Amino acid sequence: MPALRTSAVLLALVLGLLVPTPLAIAGPATPDPTQDTPAPDPATDRAGEAGSLVARIAAARAGLEALTDDLGERQELANRAMADDTSARARADEARRAAEESRRGADAAAAAADRARADADAWITAWFQQADVLGPLSVLSGSAGPQDVAARAHLRDVVAEDQRTALDGAELSRIAAANADSRARAARDEADAAAARATEARAAADAELARVQADAEAQEARLRDLTAERDAAESRLRELEAADPDLAAQRDRAEAFDAAATARDEARDARVRLAAASPDDAQDALAAAGVDTTGMSEEVRTVLGRALSQLGVVYAWGGGDAAGPTKGIRDGGVADSFGDFDKTGFDCSGLMIYAFAAVGKDLPHYSGYQAEAGPRVPLAERRPGDLLFWAEDDGAGAVHHVALYLGGDQMVEAPESGKTVRIVPLRLDDEIVPTVTRLV
Repeated sequence: MPALRTSAVLLALVLGLLVPTPLAIAGPATPDPTQDTPAPDPATDRAGEAGSLVARIAAARAGLEALTDDLGERQELANRAMADDTSARARADEARRAAEESRRGADAAAAAADRARADADAWITAWFQQADVLGPLSVLSGSAGPQDVAARAHLRDVVAEDQRTALDGAELSRIAAANADSRARAARDEADAAAARATEARAAADAELARVQADAEAQEARLRDLTAERDAAESRLRELEAADPDLAAQRDRAEAFDAAATARDEARDARVRLAAASPDDAQDALAAAGVDTTGMSEEVRTVLGRALSQLGVVYAWGGGDAAGPTKGIRDGGVADSFGDFDKTGFDCSGLMIYAFAAVGKDLPHYSGYQAEAGPRVPLAERRPGDLLFWAEDDGAGAVHHVALYLGGDQMVEAPESGKTVRIVPLRLDDEIVPTVTRLV
């Protein structure tokens, strides 16, 4: 975890500076007023100043990380607004299509009613035109005998039944057309309402994004000040190290330790990516990452392997979908300063979308909604494949980050701007949500 290693370097320096110089054991010293006060030891002064500088650097970095985390939380809330916007527009499109289909059905029903009415009118016209032929008197008069009378009577009954059928059909068609028209009007009203809600969601997303940009601008001066303070302290510390071989040696040892740890992680990630080059090699990828797959389902292995296949991919706020990494979006602040809008990568929730798409799970692009996408299980009962979340107000407020649990108190995440998808130890800090979401 790079941030932790940077802190470890500073801690090593502080501990090195605080190691006391061995003192000879002697009896009580009697002050000699004739002797001058010894001049301060330059090495001691440099060590004391270096210790103060290290503390200042650590404080500045902590402040920068806190500001970045705060903006990251706000970015994720903007993700929520954009997810709402996407969902509202999808519902509006669906309602519009339903309204169009309903209107087509109503038009077809009206056309059928017109045809049935025309058929009924034709029957009525024919009846009046042939009333002298099919009337009661005409059935009897001019008949050749009883059989002819019966045939004429049967024909009249058939014609009358057909006429009633035509009239009934016309009435039923009229009722069906009226009902279809009513449904079409209701569908149109729903489509209009859905379009209005989509417009409101779009406005809310724009407003949330504008708030993120305004917050970034408001904190930009503070970010500049902290960065300048950190850089100045680091520059002065370098000067002291150049003048004191012991200080330089402490720095070299700490940085060598950090470089070795980074190299180990990079080598592991390279092995995992190589093993996960094929979707069928999830088992090998998990083994390379040191994940225990005993008793693990095929679905969980697939999800974990798919996430691990993206180790080293850059963070891009707003990036990532079911098909893989995508271009990020602008936030007007931190993400823009890292060029996220011009990078192809993942943000935290985008990585989860990609991982779970492999098993047919369609997730929204907001960690808070992902937390609600499946059953909640106590954090203490977590198992590989569970989603882990972090939220404001000691884990009880708005969710602002998500990671995928690997087991063995390890997780994979897309952390923040300027970093890459990585494996890190599980962070059981104050903001972790006390439940996990289980989708597989």
